[in-house]
Amino acid sequence: MDNIFRKLTRGRALILILVLGLGVPFQTGFHMTSMSSPSPFIQSFINTSWHQRYEETPPPQTVTLVWSLIISAYAVGGLCGAVSVKFLVGRFGRKKTMIGNNLFLTVGGVIVLTSKFANSFEMIVVARFLMGVGAGLGSSAGQMYLGESSPKQLRGILSLSMGELLGHEDLWSVLLFAPTCFSVVTMLSMPLFPEAPRYLLIERGETSACRRALQSLWGPGDYQAEIDEMLAEKAALKGRRTVSLLELLQDRSVRCQIITIVILAICFQMSGVSAVSIFSFDILNKANVPVDQIRYVTLGLGGADVLASIASSMIVEGTGRRPLLFVGFGAMSTVLVLITIMLNLKEGLGSYCFLLFACFCLLGALYSFFLVPETKGKTQMEVFQQFNAITVCGMFCGQRQITETPL
Repeated sequence: MDNIFRKLTRGRALILILVLGLGVPFQTGFHMTSMSSPSPFIQSFINTSWHQRYEETPPPQTVTLVWSLIISAYAVGGLCGAVSVKFLVGRFGRKKTMIGNNLFLTVGGVIVLTSKFANSFEMIVVARFLMGVGAGLGSSAGQMYLGESSPKQLRGILSLSMGELLGHEDLWSVLLFAPTCFSVVTMLSMPLFPEAPRYLLIERGETSACRRALQSLWGPGDYQAEIDEMLAEKAALKGRRTVSLLELLQDRSVRCQIITIVILAICFQMSGVSAVSIFSFDILNKANVPVDQIRYVTLGLGGADVLASIASSMIVEGTGRRPLLFVGFGAMSTVLVLITIMLNLKEGLGSYCFLLFACFCLLGALYSFFLVPETKGKTQMEVFQQFNAITVCGMFCGQRQITETPL
């Protein structure tokens, strides 16, 4: 760890990690979980706003529908942000895309802060959509920026790397606005950092700018080995045109990678983590946890999540990515089965949805254990070679030529 810390503090890499961490991962996690504590207050606001506007009390189904729109708008915005990454990072670069991403988050924060004063629940829906766009765009662009700016030995660590005070009826809009302060800090700080070195060399052909970027982030040195790796990758890409999404899906040489990404993404989304985070208030309320104690339990869940993330970032380079995947999925599957048994033994609370989550976690664990290769300390080209060597996926990969498909 001392060696890693020395590498991070030779240049501005550690500051960049903190800035990007506050601007993207913190924001995403906050907006995924922050809706739980103020959920009864926001639904009360929907009810009051509707009554003042139409002079009638809305049916419970209407309040539930509007609340569902507020929750789902974040996911829809995230999808829109994610699918726009290719165009934006190619047109404006990684750094400018990160600045624009935080602009979406800032505008969304201002809208949600003023929604209560405007007596408009529609503004919350719009704000959540813009925050989702910023999260979807920033998550992909931020990972790309860090991955292209870090040595392969530290890539795993960098890629991983207030509700109690504001969870009251009068302050729920302030609670949802709070992370906007970090977005502003990130937006103002990003111009101080260089563009991603890999982007400068491979896509713009600026070797000297790439070297200066590496020196700025990681301290003095010629970094010829890193530049040679990028030049080898650039040579492999020579003559390869940018492909569309449909062409990428039809490319047999990367089919194993695409299948792996899709399966792991589905398993993670269906693991129940997001459902428990967003609807923890309702879940704990049905489990007969006192209402005034739910926020403390939710805070404990968030703390456990943070501790697990910190622990993973500290051990990922020692254990590798693959063990963390199948152990994590396997542990979640076991816990979800136990939760289902315990809740049904105690008054039969209809918690069979946890079995569905457990099945997806089990699928993720088995797939990670048998088919996902280890990527620790490997370049992108070496990872492609590993996937191509998987015999089970031979029928999908087909081509033995190892080339990278640029996005």
